[in-house]
Amino acid sequence: MSVDLAPEKHAAIECWTADPCGAVPGEPGTPDYARRLVAARREYAPWMAEALDYAGARGLDVLDVGCGQGIDLIGYAQAGATVTGIDLTPRHVELAQRHLAAFGLSGDVAVADAESMPFPDASFDRVSSNGVLHHTPDMGAALREIHRVLRSGGQARIILYNRHSLHYAIGQVGWHGLMRGGLRREGSMAKVLSTSVEKTSIGARPLVRVYTPAEVRTELERAGFAGVRTFVRHFRWEDIGWRPLKTRAPAFRSRIGATAGWYVVGIGSTDRAGE
Repeated sequence: MSVDLAPEKHAAIECWTADPCGAVPGEPGTPDYARRLVAARREYAPWMAEALDYAGARGLDVLDVGCGQGIDLIGYAQAGATVTGIDLTPRHVELAQRHLAAFGLSGDVAVADAESMPFPDASFDRVSSNGVLHHTPDMGAALREIHRVLRSGGQARIILYNRHSLHYAIGQVGWHGLMRGGLRREGSMAKVLSTSVEKTSIGARPLVRVYTPAEVRTELERAGFAGVRTFVRHFRWEDIGWRPLKTRAPAFRSRIGATAGWYVVGIGSTDRAGE
């Protein structure tokens, strides 16, 4: 990857080289680790498989932008899609390839930048990007690239951090920003997020942004997408420092997640026939 990358991108590579995204106990790249990785995702966010529509991708050419260790590539490939993944971090690419192989699956995975992708126009039926584009300096450029590589009638499914979430308001602004003095030390919530959201063992500070559902809709529409819709998901009590009685938690937690969850899902389509 070019040494001319923006500092924020170098920080992201450093972070996820040292601590691959979604890491679980075990030896990365082994079949046992791959199974644990997928199981951990299902436990953490069981709603993601439906939000990303694995089941509806059968027979499609799917690109995963920022594929991490390959969890979504595995999900799409198991559903019958032909999968391609890109990631800025070479370590992620290596692990995604090994984890696909651990499940007996195949796919093309390469090091590439979401803001300048190495694919011809109209290469894919579906593009997915899960928890990635809030780390890139120019998300608008990345969304335009996603639109460019989609075929007529193709669909993008994007997941980003939600500014209008309880996690952000209470866990990030309230706890890390105010109670722990992050705002006083750092001077902005953007800098607080770079130290409080992503796991790092080396003090890396990747860019972390948050977006409202309205902002996600606007960004997708500016990139050329039509029929855009958004919704929110995901709430955990521990994200706001509270653990209620388990007998009350599941249904109530789900309702909160649908109104003030930590993730915004944005879906948009393109039809080049009308351009």
